[in-house]
Amino acid sequence: MTYQYSYLIGDLVLLVFWSILFYLRKDVRKEMLAISLIFGIIGIFTGFIYFLDWWHPQTITNTTISLEDFLFGFVIAGIASVIYITLFRKKLKFKKLKQKLKSNKILLLVFVFAIIFFVSLYILKLNTFYSAIISFLILIFFIWFKRKDLILNSLISGILLVIISVPAYLIPEFITPGWIQASWYFENLSGITFFKVPIEDFIWIFLTGAFIGPLYEFYKEAKVVSLTKKG
Repeated sequence: MTYQYSYLIGDLVLLVFWSILFYLRKDVRKEMLAISLIFGIIGIFTGFIYFLDWWHPQTITNTTISLEDFLFGFVIAGIASVIYITLFRKKLKFKKLKQKLKSNKILLLVFVFAIIFFVSLYILKLNTFYSAIISFLILIFFIWFKRKDLILNSLISGILLVIISVPAYLIPEFITPGWIQASWYFENLSGITFFKVPIEDFIWIFLTGAFIGPLYEFYKEAKVVSLTKKG
């Protein structure tokens, strides 16, 4: 059986969730699109790195740099950025007297992530999973240290992203049986699975949500308040 479209199917499942959130929250569409585009582009240039020892999915173009990587980064980041404030009926409150924002804050965090990741991968000789986990944890703890009010947002975003991601694995596996077994380097992973999916994937997704969930609020120095609260 060919699995050329399995990755794309998983992305399209996530795109459904992304579209629902985009429709529901007109007030944060600009922010959602910005985060989605940033991480979609990052996905193009980083997705192939995980081919080293984590997974090796077929793509519609049969290339390691693919449309699927852009789409995955686009939808997963967009979902993570608004899932908490949508489900818990929150909104962002910006500082009214802020004159100049540090527009490079997100890019700086991404750059730091890349440095930590590649040092872990090529100097410490860790695999891509542990390199990613170390990078995520350092930046997440940094955000928590600077903005303790965003910890709950971060944790819940991570949990919700894991829940939403499950159909993106199960539906392609149902349509193209054997896709998961054929696409992951199980010999390099722990062997622990959940719905046939390596536990490493869910850990990565949780940390992705925990990092991206509060990222825009951290960047804009915005407060998360109740949607019914005035001002």
